[in-house]
Amino acid sequence: MGERKGGRKMIRLVRVDERLIHGQTMQFVVPDYSIRKIIVVDDMTATNSLLKSIFQTAVPKHINANVYTLDDSIDVIKAALEDSETTLLLLKYPRTFLKLISMVDGLPKELNIGSQMAKNGTRYTDYASLSLEDIAACSELTKGNVRVYFNAIGSSGSVVEWKETKK
Repeated sequence: MGERKGGRKMIRLVRVDERLIHGQTMQFVVPDYSIRKIIVVDDMTATNSLLKSIFQTAVPKHINANVYTLDDSIDVIKAALEDSETTLLLLKYPRTFLKLISMVDGLPKELNIGSQMAKNGTRYTDYASLSLEDIAACSELTKGNVRVYFNAIGSSGSVVEWKETKK
């Protein structure tokens, strides 16, 4: 996933994780995928200076990390697809990836769903709690030949495919 001709890396992983940056992300996901840059796409985090500041201080200095609104992320994502820096595209919700995949050509055809917390209006699987809107987004993504799978802790953790849980 995420390799260009000549072996150059680009967006290495697209991950949905409601908490965005936290211990599991920094301890497992970032090293497992050799991440050097993180692009977060979340309107609420990008427009809340306190949340944005907390996010940016949670990332080690050697990793380039920024938070963008959906609209502001498009050109940044397109540039990441062309550069050689291994990049994590990090989102809070599958519905955001559904929007992005229709706006940006060349995105990886895989979506890793990590932590999604239970709350009112969500449906629980053994791996995550998703809103009805996000369940519909995952179904739509798979119809477009996007591999959707659950994996909480990076490449060393167990993987469960969307088709095994969508019932």
